[in-house]
Amino acid sequence: MKQFTQNRFLVLLVAILLTANLGLMLYFFVFRHKEPPPVRPSEYMQKKLGLNTDQAAKFQKLTDQHKEAVKPVINDMRKLKDSLYNLLQQPNAKDSEVTAMAVKIGDKQKQLEIMIFRHFQRLRAVCDSSQLPKFDTLVHRMVNRGPGHKKRPGDR
Repeated sequence: MKQFTQNRFLVLLVAILLTANLGLMLYFFVFRHKEPPPVRPSEYMQKKLGLNTDQAAKFQKLTDQHKEAVKPVINDMRKLKDSLYNLLQQPNAKDSEVTAMAVKIGDKQKQLEIMIFRHFQRLRAVCDSSQLPKFDTLVHRMVNRGPGHKKRPGDR
């Protein structure tokens, strides 16, 4: 009789676990809400600013030009960082080499920041006077948080 009780307990436990697994699978594959695809910053700004079609076209043209302009700078910075971290493989890497690479990376970063600033100036010129306060707020929010960062408590 003891054997029968133990088997019954095991069958009940397996049934409960099977039901729980089935419930989790249903949740993850059927009922879970799919997140909308991330919105690109330029699209987000256009929507938040309420740009008309002419403004949106200018905005998009400036954004495309900016992307093409910064691409080589970002690639150069990536190569410089690769060169810097390749120095890790040299046991006797000189501090002067590391410092020189860091300075070059810093120069590229400076160049990139200036390009981004000028880009925002050009975008700001597309806005009318009623859109400028929204634009300034959006730029500050974007620059302080940056792409790919999770929202902090208190951010909206």
